Amino acid sequence: GGWAGGEPGQLVCRGGVLMGGYVGDAAATKKAIHTEAGGWYVNLGDVCFALPAADGAKDYYWLSRDSALLIRGGANYAYEQVNSELSAYVAETFFGGDADAFALAVVGLRLDSEHEDACLCTIELKTAAAEAARGPLEARFLAGAGAAVSKGAKPDRLRFAELPRNFKGVVLVKDLQKAWRAE
Repeated sequence: GGWAGGEPGQLVCRGGVLMGGYVGDAAATKKAIHTEAGGWYVNLGDVCFALPAADGAKDYYWLSRDSALLIRGGANYAYEQVNSELSAYVAETFFGGDADAFALAVVGLRLDSEHEDACLCTIELKTAAAEAARGPLEARFLAGAGAAVSKGAKPDRLRFAELPRNFKGVVLVKDLQKAWRAE
């Protein structure tokens, strides 16, 4: 075919030791590396592009991740895991355990580092009482959560907004990332 290079696409590759412990979780690695199909790596959502190298080969450049994983300190954390940990912290610290007063979702974007995602947290306040707690949340959330949650769930930035959802109520991660990029 007429490969010209430079076009972004999903990274798909294989090899005997390729990506063997990539996500630090045996079950997730097994899901990402299709060993029954010859060891193809296809499921983690790495987006890259290739350019011709001086020696005639191709050099690959990582662009982004099209997945729900937050990369921090060389480890991958599922957005759901981080959402759950931060939601529990917010419910207990600011709402007396009432998890229905708000909704929280995180996304990761490379903002301050080319190697690590920033944990970007959006909180949707659902009640008047929750709206009244906005001031304390703004003042204390980042520092308080940073000291109370695991390293992987430590939030870097906070914004308040309605979370974009599909008709089933599932948060639309790509739309949330787009909103953070616009911010």
